[in-house]
Amino acid sequence: MKTIFGILSVILLFGCQSDSPIQRSKFKTMMIKAHGEIETLPDNATFYINLNCLENSVKFSKKCLVDKSNELNSKLISFGINKDDILTTSVNMNKSYTWAKNTRVFQGYSSSTMMYITIRDINKLDEIYSELLENRNLDLGGLSYSNSKIDSLKNEAYLDALKKANILADKLLMELPESEKEILKIGNIEISASLPQAYESSDASNVEVAETSVQNQSINISKGTVIVNSTLYVEYQFD
Repeated sequence: MKTIFGILSVILLFGCQSDSPIQRSKFKTMMIKAHGEIETLPDNATFYINLNCLENSVKFSKKCLVDKSNELNSKLISFGINKDDILTTSVNMNKSYTWAKNTRVFQGYSSSTMMYITIRDINKLDEIYSELLENRNLDLGGLSYSNSKIDSLKNEAYLDALKKANILADKLLMELPESEKEILKIGNIEISASLPQAYESSDASNVEVAETSVQNQSINISKGTVIVNSTLYVEYQFD
């Protein structure tokens, strides 16, 4: 008898559970991609210097390059440029030829070195750049501007992107029957939409921040200003 009552109890319990279907709450989300932008004045500049020597022998070409490099370094330091801001990236030596009357003519041995220079005081840039241009052994190029507070400016650009995402979400909410929103995820790389079973808490502090992605950050120079751009993906849940 005890066995029979036990079986009946299990059947009744199962029947009660079957009569109470699980009500899955509605789960509505929306993903917004927003771009933030901060514009500021540059306070430093970088450019490269290509120093060239052409001599009749390898020995003299190397000596010329060493002498001219030392002279150039001393000149740059006299401008107030720190040694750490003078970066030599390459040293090359090759035979140099030219064409004359459809004939390849040997000119000599060409040696060169490439330096990247950072100017921390942008007010000195015009003076330094102009004086270096007067040296016929030097080729200058790659001039670009930046700001020493780029990291903090990127953070401000992210805040600007989040502000724009919230404004857009509020405008869209006005066209929907829902009345409230909360953020589920924030990422500066593209994030996947949440699923109902993955959502465990409605606590607003449960925010996921993705790792930094270079492709969503860029620095452009326009009309003498530094423009810092950042991109955010923000996922909202609506109630």
